[in-house]
Amino acid sequence: PISAVMLCATVLCIHRLAGWSRRNPAERRSPPVKVEEPIGGGILAGITLTLKSPYLLGICMYVLIGTLLSTFLYFHQANIIAVDVPSTGERTALFAKIDFAVNVLTLVCQLFVMERLVGRFGVGTTLVIVPVLGALGFFLIGLIPTLAVLVVFQVIRRAGEYAIARPAREILFTVLNREEKYKSKNFIDTVVFRGGDAVTGWLFEGLRILGLGFAGIAFVSVPIALVWAGTGWMLGRTQEEMRARNEAIRRPDEQTAQSGATPAAAG
Repeated sequence: PISAVMLCATVLCIHRLAGWSRRNPAERRSPPVKVEEPIGGGILAGITLTLKSPYLLGICMYVLIGTLLSTFLYFHQANIIAVDVPSTGERTALFAKIDFAVNVLTLVCQLFVMERLVGRFGVGTTLVIVPVLGALGFFLIGLIPTLAVLVVFQVIRRAGEYAIARPAREILFTVLNREEKYKSKNFIDTVVFRGGDAVTGWLFEGLRILGLGFAGIAFVSVPIALVWAGTGWMLGRTQEEMRARNEAIRRPDEQTAQSGATPAAAG
């Protein structure tokens, strides 16, 4: 029942947001469009639009690297906990404490940190924070593969992903047109994310077959995390440029609408 109530509240939020968007067209960051019109297009448009856009491919890369490092960390977690926490009951209690800490930290960051980060430093810097923390965390796990280091890193990484990296990643889609925003995002959030999760498992096992131990894989993860950070920075810069371009396009349309003139007359 609690979950059902929360889902109903979500539907109410969607309804209120849709109404707010219609009443405040000047607040939109995407190109001007009649929001009530069907999007149209083909069923494979999400794939083709993604493959044609360097910006969307960059988002794919950001998602893939984040998924890769998350999976690597879960394998490290399984190895360390299997050794240090042999009891099933103790493992359950530990996972519960980790989840509780992640949820509390996520809530605090979303309420008091995220908006200030984006507002003061921009999307690019915000997208870099979790990758940089990831590079530091994997370096420490490679040096000190203990349960305490793992737990602290896991809590910070997961909370950072939920409260900072993922919301910042969603902002990247706000400058796209509706077809790119909804169809490509759906493709990225399903095929790219879940496919990357599966491929990463094979990659981890391949590195183990090649002779790399857990410490070696942790050190390999450090430069990968730095590439992740660089990708986030470039995506943030591109998003700012696209937003500025969209706003430049939108201003003449708003002025024309306010004056009541036709586009030809305004020209």
